[in-house]
Amino acid sequence: MHLLSDTAPDVERLMYEAYRRMTPARKWKLVTEAHTVARQLHASGHKMRNPGATPADINRAWALMTLGPGPWIDRMEFATMPAPAEHVQAIKYVVSVLDDLNIRYAIGGSYASSTHGAARYTQDADIAVESFRGKERLFALRFPADEYYADEQMIRDAVFRRSSFNILHLPTSFKIDIFIQKDRAFDREFLARRVKATVFGETEGEFGVITPEDTVLLKLERFRIGGEVSDKQWADILGVLKTQGATIDAAYLDKWAAEIGVKDLLDRVRAQV
Repeated sequence: MHLLSDTAPDVERLMYEAYRRMTPARKWKLVTEAHTVARQLHASGHKMRNPGATPADINRAWALMTLGPGPWIDRMEFATMPAPAEHVQAIKYVVSVLDDLNIRYAIGGSYASSTHGAARYTQDADIAVESFRGKERLFALRFPADEYYADEQMIRDAVFRRSSFNILHLPTSFKIDIFIQKDRAFDREFLARRVKATVFGETEGEFGVITPEDTVLLKLERFRIGGEVSDKQWADILGVLKTQGATIDAAYLDKWAAEIGVKDLLDRVRAQV
């Protein structure tokens, strides 16, 4: 069994050291901010699927998704959406570096599946990027050592191997995994198909996000590489398929699932929708 880990040993050590130094109040703040981000991602996705939705409609949909139907739903009151979480600023900073260096990207992982499907709280983010051979040092130098861990050699190795590397936001111990585009047609396709969404709230601008179809395909591939044991990955895939319903492009899924070797998994998950 191949248990998949995206985290380099040095990054994992720094993460736990940061957690060890945090006060209980600081840790609780990060937990509550994860809830805030989940609500913001859900709101963005609901608005994409229902352009005319009001804030009340979005809040009701959130309550139905998280609590289920019941007589209390229409009596619930919601506070104004809080300001963006602290670690969202770290994601925005990474994206700004990518934009400045003209490196195409798309936010994926649980951030994409929470936008297109069922929300999930997480303490890391995935960003797929095109290969940026020759810009590794320029990229690494943009991350000040007192705020970020971004190892230049790790970045160079990942770009050379078309694999992944980690950026760690030290104040929050929030990890951002950067996945380098593989040299295959599917990777070129999903980066070209990215959609723009206000995933962190209307005031924060639009960001490139992997589409629902490509989120399903990438998560099926990760599920397979990881030994087909991740309940979280499977639940994320089901959440996207159930939320998107008939609007998802079934022909596109079939074509690329066969191309990347996950058609059997796609058939299996469809049977559970």
